[in-house]
Amino acid sequence: MDDELLELQRQFEFAQQAKSSIRLSERNVVELVQKLHELRIIDFELLHTVSGKEFITPEQLRHEIAGEVKKLGRVSLIDLADTTGVDLYHVEKQAQYVVSEDPGLMLIQGEIISQSYWDSVAEEINERLQECSQIALAELAAQLHVGSELVASVLEPRLGTMVKGRLEGGQLYTPAYVARVSAMVRGASRGITVPTNLSVLWSTLQQLLQEMEGATGVAVEGSFFQSLFNGLVKEGEVLGTLRAGLHWTPTVFAIAQKECVDSFFSQNSFISYDALQKLGISQPIQFLQSRYPEGIPLVTAFVHPSLTEMLDAAIEDAIEHGSWLDSLSVLPTSFGSQDAYKIVSVCPSLQSALKAKKVLIMGDSYIFSSSFVKDVYDRLEKEMETFSHSGSSANMLGDDSHLVKEAKARQDLSPFETGSESGNSKRGTEKGSKKKKGESSVTKTVSAEGDSENEDYIPTKSKKNQKKRKDTSSSQVSDSRKGAKKDSIKPQEEIVPSEEWLMQKLMVLVPDFEEQGVDDPQTILKHLADYLRPMLINYWKDRRKALFTENVEKMKRLLDNLQRKLDESFLNMQLYAKALDLFEDDQSTSVSSSYGS
Repeated sequence: MDDELLELQRQFEFAQQAKSSIRLSERNVVELVQKLHELRIIDFELLHTVSGKEFITPEQLRHEIAGEVKKLGRVSLIDLADTTGVDLYHVEKQAQYVVSEDPGLMLIQGEIISQSYWDSVAEEINERLQECSQIALAELAAQLHVGSELVASVLEPRLGTMVKGRLEGGQLYTPAYVARVSAMVRGASRGITVPTNLSVLWSTLQQLLQEMEGATGVAVEGSFFQSLFNGLVKEGEVLGTLRAGLHWTPTVFAIAQKECVDSFFSQNSFISYDALQKLGISQPIQFLQSRYPEGIPLVTAFVHPSLTEMLDAAIEDAIEHGSWLDSLSVLPTSFGSQDAYKIVSVCPSLQSALKAKKVLIMGDSYIFSSSFVKDVYDRLEKEMETFSHSGSSANMLGDDSHLVKEAKARQDLSPFETGSESGNSKRGTEKGSKKKKGESSVTKTVSAEGDSENEDYIPTKSKKNQKKRKDTSSSQVSDSRKGAKKDSIKPQEEIVPSEEWLMQKLMVLVPDFEEQGVDDPQTILKHLADYLRPMLINYWKDRRKALFTENVEKMKRLLDNLQRKLDESFLNMQLYAKALDLFEDDQSTSVSSSYGS
């Protein structure tokens, strides 16, 4: 049995070692492998090469990719496709898998880069940095054919370990260079004694560094100086206040500023906002309110309550003595009228006096006691009385007397005109009774008197020329009255007291405005005149109305007397007419009367 087995074994070995005369071509092998893959006899994925003569599994491809990256540190996907002979699509797909499995690898811009590669690059950069003191990231990125952001992200975790330097503003600096620039920033910052914009300081330091290093030096960014400065402020090596990241106020200036403000405010009890702005305080009201909570902010200045107390005492004294006060004369010369009004409004004595109506404020700064204003007004009323009697009353009485005299003259003239007309009529008539002539003359006389009284013509038995003459006389009387009224109204309007007249009278009545040294007495006179003039005009209107009423009553009495005299004359004329009628019957009397006529 054993011999048989040994024999079969020898035959099998012989069959294996024997060369076959039939061989499979590469195409047959490919078709055979595909057929086996379709029949799932080969149940794993196969990738064929670009030449189509070889098959490779994805695992083997990943292994070869990892080997190339480990050997070179930085490999392009195109180079991997050429090395493995596999299509670029499969290489990219497997490369992503390799990178995702290994955290030490990164796939950037079609390249696989390992951390070991960056370590070697960092060592080279460090050697170069120590030689040059500073290197620009843009220069390194151009040499490595990557972006500056990538270089910065790779170098940041290696700073202080593999790279002995500091990265700031796109530049790499050595510690020695950083210490030198930091010393420059410290010295320049400590030399500042007034508020300064740091951007101006950084530009000055940049020029200084360029002069020191010459053309080979790299321009230092202002952000580098700012970073060093912020570190110095944080460490307490530079004292001051930084606002908005650029406006620097040294502590020495702030101390001197506060001492200056405190000194001026304590000595003068006020300080103007302009003075604070000159000291560099951009918000003076907020600064003073936070420092002096008890102070009072005005329009142009900030005052201490003691100044208000002084002004309050002056106001109280003026009210008690029935006088007036210019608050600007008590306040500092730099104060304006608006400041005066604002500080006056907070005085306790003035507030109580205003409630009691004992004081008046004019022109923001002038304070008058009510008794003073009343006294001035009473004296002006007396002046207006004189003014009224000398001007308006005379004019009004003169015009009305003219009207009365003219009306009386017209009425006195009417009987004579009527008599003359009746005489002419008697001479023109050859026949007729003398009695009828007398009656006609009496009728015409009565008609003429009625026309003179009523100023309206009533038609009678007179001629046409008599009618025209009466209408003309009536219109003349009417026109004369209208003209007299216009002439009387015009002077009344002209004699209304003007502002200039009031100011002149006030200057005479109150000489204190000049005696007390008021800078511009016209200003205070104008304010006082503007206040008193409306009241005086109302008084003048009332007075003029009273004078007009009085003159009307006088004219009415004159007209009544005139009417009474006319009535008496009319009665006498009637008696004369009756007497003439009686004498006509007597022959001797008739002849003598006709002879006399």
